[in-house]
Amino acid sequence: MMVLDVKKIVFSAVLLVMSLPLIAKQKPANPQQQPTTQEQMIQRLYEAQVSGNDSAFYAVHQRLMRYLEQHHDWATFYRTWMNRVIYEVNHKHFYRAYSEIRHLTDDAKERHQEQYLYMANMGLGFFYNGRNQPEMSEKYFRRALQGLDAEKEPVAVFNAYLSLAQSLSFNRPAEAMACLDSLPQQMLQNPLYESGVLGYRCIIANKLDDRAAFLRYFHRYDSIRQHQPTHFNAANLEQVMVCHSLMQNDYRQALAWCDSIEVPLMATELRINIYEEMGDWQKAYRATQLKDSLQLVDQRKLLEQQLVEMSHDIDMFQAEQEKARMRHIQLVIVGLMALAIIGLLIGMLVYRHKKNRRLKEQFQQLQEAHRHTKAGQAIRRAFVNTIHEKLKNPISVLRGYAHIFNNPDFRLKPEERPKRYKDILTAARNIESLMDPVLDSYAQGATGITDEEKRICSNALRSPLLTLINTAELIIDSNGQIPHEEYMQLRATVCRDAYHVATSTHQLILFSLYGDDIPTPKENEVGLNEMARSVLKSYDLQPSSIDKQRTLATEFSTTVSDDVIVHTSPLLHELLDCLLDNADKYATGGKLQMSCYADIDGTYAISVSNEGPVIPAEDAERIFEPFVRLSKDEQSLGIGLSLARRLAVSMGYSLVYDSEYTKGSRFVVTGI
Repeated sequence: MMVLDVKKIVFSAVLLVMSLPLIAKQKPANPQQQPTTQEQMIQRLYEAQVSGNDSAFYAVHQRLMRYLEQHHDWATFYRTWMNRVIYEVNHKHFYRAYSEIRHLTDDAKERHQEQYLYMANMGLGFFYNGRNQPEMSEKYFRRALQGLDAEKEPVAVFNAYLSLAQSLSFNRPAEAMACLDSLPQQMLQNPLYESGVLGYRCIIANKLDDRAAFLRYFHRYDSIRQHQPTHFNAANLEQVMVCHSLMQNDYRQALAWCDSIEVPLMATELRINIYEEMGDWQKAYRATQLKDSLQLVDQRKLLEQQLVEMSHDIDMFQAEQEKARMRHIQLVIVGLMALAIIGLLIGMLVYRHKKNRRLKEQFQQLQEAHRHTKAGQAIRRAFVNTIHEKLKNPISVLRGYAHIFNNPDFRLKPEERPKRYKDILTAARNIESLMDPVLDSYAQGATGITDEEKRICSNALRSPLLTLINTAELIIDSNGQIPHEEYMQLRATVCRDAYHVATSTHQLILFSLYGDDIPTPKENEVGLNEMARSVLKSYDLQPSSIDKQRTLATEFSTTVSDDVIVHTSPLLHELLDCLLDNADKYATGGKLQMSCYADIDGTYAISVSNEGPVIPAEDAERIFEPFVRLSKDEQSLGIGLSLARRLAVSMGYSLVYDSEYTKGSRFVVTGI
């Protein structure tokens, strides 16, 4: 008994069966009923697919996809997309097929249609089958089956099992036959499906040299062909008939069936098997030479096609780059024109202001200037918000490590140090790269800063930042070889500078964001005591406390009932953090206390106090000005209290220094 090689002859059957959910719609259930637009397009797609005309197939496929998308028919939409993948694989356009599978996957995720992701696995199975990699195709067909519901999608399960059987038939035909036994039986009641599977069974039975099984399947297969020709699946007819003719020792008829096969390579492979069965080794040798020649031609065409597709993608990529470059130039030109127009408008406003003193025109000019200012504020705030989002993670990393390293009992193994300090180094460099934009945004705010103030900001940030970067690099480069005592000193430096850089950068961004006197909406309802306790509990004492050798505790007190609810903004948390940071910085010991109480006007107040030096009366208001530092040796930014007051004003509160408190300093937020 001759055994046929099914690697080349099974694939067409699977592709046709995969198309059946679409093809089955081509005829209306009622002969008098006219086909719908969708059915007409599906029929045209099938005809174009059979013809192999690329341009016709792509055009019809694109129209059908648009139609299905407009009608939100996602099941047919993704099946139609899968037909595109099958078409590309069948024509050996493997690069295109893989691109379509990737786009199908992204599309299903973007539309939240994850139930159709099994089709991507089916597509990868067909892709590897087409490239004669049965082990890989088996893997993806099994994945597709795991994502399918047999009751809801019997057609898809049918296709998956049939495709899996094809992959198994390459090396494990017995398992392939068992896989066909798992096909949903209700699908086999359709003669079109049944005949396709029977033809496939005949080929595998022939490969297994199971004559009885072959004849049993062939009898039913031939019966459908003879009595139900309109519902007969003729995808593998020639291969089945070659097997049957050889069983009858009818070599002439077997060769005649080979002549009707349109694929030269497939026909040549079958002729080789027939000549070998006949014992005509000379013709078998010539056919083998022809087969090798055809395979070389196929490989050359495949390589040429892949090169063409890759060249096309390269051209497309270069074209996109050129478009992006042109768009960038256009944006630059538009930006310059906008600046020129804004300059011209400002000049016109100044000119009109000098030439016309009438009250009405002055009012109009002021309104125009106000609108421009608001637009500029909105743009600047959006820019600062973007920087803020980029810096959130680096700031969080530095604060986190500062908190961990502030604990003297924390131990880090030498081999763990490079990874941890690389995290710190990366965060510090990210902050360093965005430092100038942060300062520039602050300089362009409503109040603005002078060049000297900008220099103070830069020095106050850059010095600890560079120390932090250099120390982290030193620890990383040491490979854990630094003596423990020296390492602990370096760690304390990293801890102190990480906290300083993170806090200063965060405050500077907030100062820039809320420096335009724009009111902040108070849309949050919170328990006053609960919020205050949470802020105090989440506050970490500064690493500098290790160097000061002080004992500092936190304490919360309140005379307000726990059920008191206030309307406020999340910025109140930032305001209290600024006050706690200031109180912590200058405390010499004792308690860091936060208190809540009711005011005589019916509102509530929160105070933050420490035990330490008292601020002189002449400096009681000056400390709320930006960049004011009472000590010349102090290296901080000097904007904590100024930021706290700005936040308070934006929420409609007041922030004052309590000069009657004599144990240290106490600041009170009123009007809550």
